Amino acid sequence: MKKLEEVIEGCKRGDKLSQKELYDRYSSRYFVFCRRYAADDESAKDILIDGFLAVFQSVDTYSGNGSFEGWMKTIFLRKAIGCYRRDLKHRQNTESLEEVSQDIDSGANVEVQIDIRDALIEALRTLTDDERAVFNLVAIDGYMLVEAAAEVGIPESTAKSRYYRALETVKGLVTKRLGTEFIKRYK
Repeated sequence: MKKLEEVIEGCKRGDKLSQKELYDRYSSRYFVFCRRYAADDESAKDILIDGFLAVFQSVDTYSGNGSFEGWMKTIFLRKAIGCYRRDLKHRQNTESLEEVSQDIDSGANVEVQIDIRDALIEALRTLTDDERAVFNLVAIDGYMLVEAAAEVGIPESTAKSRYYRALETVKGLVTKRLGTEFIKRYK
């Protein structure tokens, strides 16, 4: 396997093998990322393809300053938010399964991680599309509420109310599924 710098340089030259290697390295990670914003797997695949096309088309603008993965994440986030905005016109609070790719607790055993992941997926499934988008941006991707509001195209006060409503929903459902003793133990 080539070093990342070599793969990036190959992509800048338009080398198809380098593009394939970059895709192979990151496609599963970014599919999960795209899935958090998409209504279904097919939409997530579309975002993934659009994101990689954008990466390949603009890789020559990557200067080497900062993290390449961070640079790519910005592109995928813009594609995901763009898809969210387009689909918003066609959806009315559609519920969908969310994939959570965060490392929950590296010290926890696999069963605990699976329990937490499943509880989060179940809780996120109950959120409206608007709540899920704001929640993902703030709670998972680390955006400030004002930034999340700008990304989704809503007033900050609306983003704030959607985030806190989603947060309470997620906390309540995760606690209900796992129990308060479980939550206290892994807090």
